[in-house]
Amino acid sequence: MNKKPGAFLSYSHVDKNYATRIAKDLSQNGIDVWFDKWEISPGDSLIQKIFSEGLADSDFFLILLSASSTQSKWVTEELDAAIVNKITGVIRIIPIIIESCNIPLPLRSLRWVDLSKDYDEGILTLLKAMHRVSEKPPVGTPPNYVTSLKQSVGGLSKSASTIGFLLLSRPLDSTGFEKSYHAKVLQSMTPFLSADDLNDAVDELESYGLVKTIKVSGTAPYSFFQISPTYALYLHFKEDLDYDPYEDIKAVASAVAAKGKLNGDQIQFIVKLPPVRINRAVSYLEDYGMVQVLKYSGTAPYNFGQLIATRHTRNFVQENCK
Repeated sequence: MNKKPGAFLSYSHVDKNYATRIAKDLSQNGIDVWFDKWEISPGDSLIQKIFSEGLADSDFFLILLSASSTQSKWVTEELDAAIVNKITGVIRIIPIIIESCNIPLPLRSLRWVDLSKDYDEGILTLLKAMHRVSEKPPVGTPPNYVTSLKQSVGGLSKSASTIGFLLLSRPLDSTGFEKSYHAKVLQSMTPFLSADDLNDAVDELESYGLVKTIKVSGTAPYSFFQISPTYALYLHFKEDLDYDPYEDIKAVASAVAAKGKLNGDQIQFIVKLPPVRINRAVSYLEDYGMVQVLKYSGTAPYNFGQLIATRHTRNFVQENCK
């Protein structure tokens, strides 16, 4: 008789009712769920619990993400890339989004399940993952960027150009966050590159500010743990996109200059762009001192709270948006 998949469900005490509903639905569909002792109260150390409770006896570690849980001690102080790397060596982590919130950076490269928009569809997706039911179509011919090196783009080496294309190929994410890759996943998609080739390509991209990496110990033979693109990568590869990211920048700047002060939802209503593209445009404007940016928690899917027009904003619009 096959053993049922087992899962630990971690959640903020504020989200207990939601966690109970999820645990019940999973249990009724063949998942052994432990969740009572994984309720996290203010000040609790989840990391201490993780490494003292024997996670190796289970298959999945489910983390409920909400505005409350992402402000808890274990997320803000304990959950870093090194810890995620250590946990994933023992058990599979599946983040579960139950409401709009800022996803912790170390979890963004993992495949998460979103219950905030369609609970039933999200639970079905979660069950398929936990029962290892695949809906993948038959394997076809790999795209060119997987089977061979790309030609140099903008002076980059062929290896760096290839990795750049891979990062650009990810679909737009409604959460607003850039998708990330673990080093091992990136290597599996570029089997024609050695570990040294991959490390050199990522280092080259990072040296030009085209990507951001997270580095922790224990990732050998790779020099990085996780990689994600910056807005600069999209500008560098704009000839290979079906839109011009600089037009996004001008659209956001024009909206803020016209209104004086806007939050993310107000900008999206005006410019009609996906949150992730708005975030890239804002990052550019902030880095170049073109706008005043106010940041605070609870603004997901945007990585900012409000934009305030300045003299530099108006000058930029006058010079570039005629």
